[in-house]
This record gives sequence, structure tokens and C-alpha cells, in this order.
Amino acid sequence: MIRLFLRLWLITGACFVVSVLGLNLLLDRIYSPVQDALFVQQLRGQVHTLREGLAGRDRAQQRQQLAQWQPHYGIALSLLDTPPTVSADEQAALRAHGFVVRDAFQWVLLPIDGAEGRWLSLRLPGEVSMTLHMTILAYVSVLSLLGASIFLWVRLLWRDLEILRGHADRIGAGDLHARAQVSPRSQIRVIVEHSNRMARRVADLVQGQRDLTHAVSHELRTPVARLAFGLDLVEEASEERRPALLQGMRADLAELNRLVNELLAYERLEHRDDDRRWPAVDALRWLQDSLADPLRDAAATGIGLALCRCDAASLHVDARLMQLALSNLVCNALRHARSQVQVSLLQTDDDCCLRVDDDGEGIAEADRLRVLQPFTRLDDSRNRDTGGFGLGLAIARRIAERHHGSVVVSRASLGGARLEIRWPCARG
Repeated sequence: MIRLFLRLWLITGACFVVSVLGLNLLLDRIYSPVQDALFVQQLRGQVHTLREGLAGRDRAQQRQQLAQWQPHYGIALSLLDTPPTVSADEQAALRAHGFVVRDAFQWVLLPIDGAEGRWLSLRLPGEVSMTLHMTILAYVSVLSLLGASIFLWVRLLWRDLEILRGHADRIGAGDLHARAQVSPRSQIRVIVEHSNRMARRVADLVQGQRDLTHAVSHELRTPVARLAFGLDLVEEASEERRPALLQGMRADLAELNRLVNELLAYERLEHRDDDRRWPAVDALRWLQDSLADPLRDAAATGIGLALCRCDAASLHVDARLMQLALSNLVCNALRHARSQVQVSLLQTDDDCCLRVDDDGEGIAEADRLRVLQPFTRLDDSRNRDTGGFGLGLAIARRIAERHHGSVVVSRASLGGARLEIRWPCARG
């Protein structure tokens, strides 16, 4: 802290001293000629009066007259015993104004009798100026006050920087829940807020990775166990049973492959692309293309799937990712619907909304946030034909977040679950 304070103080003090000296020199250069001319004009009247009052008198009378005038003048009046030596510049000034000035306008000389070469001397009072000691004292006082102000500012700044450094040390030591607290008036308040947001983001990522690792190990346990058990059975099974056992093992491998693909899709969506601008797509055609495969699945299960509404003419979205999100919502609805699923695309002035309604059991209010987490299945089904892996809605949530939106779960007018992807329309 002391090094920072001294550096700032020296730089600021040097700038102050140089600025004052430079400003004085500049003002002297600008205003000195003006002041000189003004002084000459102010002195002309007194010079004329003195010259006229002394003209035509001998030296003794002039000295007597000056003695009478002296108490009424604030300047020293005297006659010179010998004429002064006048330079060329002073001769020009004498011709122009009738008198000569010396010693920075503190001494005025004027001829009063050209024949005898008598000159009158006017000594003005010296200017009241600061002595060297007073000047040094003034500069030291100003620099001391400046140093005290800088020290106070640096002390407060350093205290907050120490808080931020301690926060970084705790994060580095593994305390991901540590947060820095500074005054709302702190100079680094914005930096601390960003640091806290970063810490929360890191904590969420680490916790998410832990949960994901635990969930993956849990999901892999069942198909791997079935494969191991199937291998044991294949070795001992008869020729007639082997095809069925191998078919089951192939199904387990397919399940593992689907799990890996969904995990890869989920992880690829981890990083948001805030600066991405997506081209416009035809909304109705995109919806029809996106629902082509789900329509075949719905027909196979006997559940009605209908596109009920399309408000938008075009959408600024990542068409491939948003199609994946919609497909996941529809597949989830088809698994839980009794007889029908409805899809709608709504648009307001600010937001777009993809809505999927079903007439199934619905999702309890207490589970509406939990269902969006990876590997969450409210029915706890382990059947790969109906339960899935619990990644579909989590993938849809990440796709919505990539579009600066969210997934909202509520109750549908059909009686089942309503799943909506909402995002800003102006993201183009």
C-alpha cells in the first residue's frame, strides 16, 4: 500500500507543481505586456503634473517644492545630481511617453529641464511578494493536504483490494461458497460483484459436474450389470437361447450409446454464445419439419399430436438446437399423455414461446423445477422403453438458456403438463 501511495503522491505532486509553475509563466507571458502598457498610461498623468509643477524653477526651488509634495505622495521624489545614462530602448520610450521606467516599473526617471539636464527620480514602493520561505511553506502545505487525501483514498481502496484478494484465496483453496462484501460506495464494487458472480458460476459448474458424475455412474450401473449378467448367461446358454440373449445385450449397448449421445449433447450446450446472431427461419415450415418425426411416433402409439397455433412468421433461432429442444418436449409429452398433445408457437412484442400441452397426469408444483435437472425422472422408471434417461428436459433448458430464455413448467388446459420455451424475440 505504501508503495502505491508514494507513487500516486509523487506523480500527483509533481503534476501540481509543474502545472502551477507553467501556468504562472504562461500568464506572465500573456498579461505582462498588457500590465506594462496599463502602468504607463496610469503614470502619464502624475508625470505631467510633476513636470509642469517644477518647470521654470531653479534647483533650490525645485527641491523645496518636492519637499512640500513629498508627504502627499506615496513615492519617493528626488532630483538627480547627474543625468542618467539612457539606453537606446529607453530613448525610444522617452520620446514616446516622456519618461523612462526601470527595475520592473519600480523606478521612474523623467527630464524636467532639458537645458540644464535636470532629471526627477520617482521611487515606487516595492511589490509585496512572498519570500522563498513563505513560498516553500505554501507548497509544502498544499502537497501535505494532497498527500493526506491520497493516503485516505488509497487506504480505503487497499482495504477493499485485500477483501477481494482474500476472496480469491478462499476460492483457490476450494471454498466455492465464499463471497466478498464491500461497501456500496467502494471504488471496486463492480469488480467485486463480477467476482461474486464468477464464484457462483464456478460453484454451480463444479456442483453440476459432481451431480452429473454421480448420475452417470448411477445410470451406467444397470446396463453394465445387465451386460455382465448377459455374458455369463451366453456362455452357459443353449444355442436356442443365445439369439434372444444377444438381442438383449445389443439393446443394452444401444441404450448405452443413447446415453453417451445425450450426455455429449448436454455437455456441448454448457457454454453460452452471447454474441451469436442467428438467421431468420420460416416459423411454420420449421415447425412442420420439426414435428415430422414426432408425428410418426405419435401415430405408432395412438396419441394425437396437433399443431394448434403459429403466431410468428419467422424466428431468429438456432434451428437445429431449437428443433432438438422441441422434439424433447414433445417426446416427453407423448410418454405421459393419455390421448392428445398440442403444440403452439406464440409471440408477443418482446418474447416468443414454444408451448407443448398434454392430457396426462401433469407435474406437481413442487417438482416443476427439479424436473429440469439432468437425470431427473419423477416416475423413477427404470424401463428404457418408457422412462428415458431424464436428460431431455435438461437439454431443452440449456438450449433455451443459449437463446437467453428459459423453460417454464405449469399446468395445461388439457389437464396435464404444460412445457414452454420462452426467449426474447429480438435476438436476431
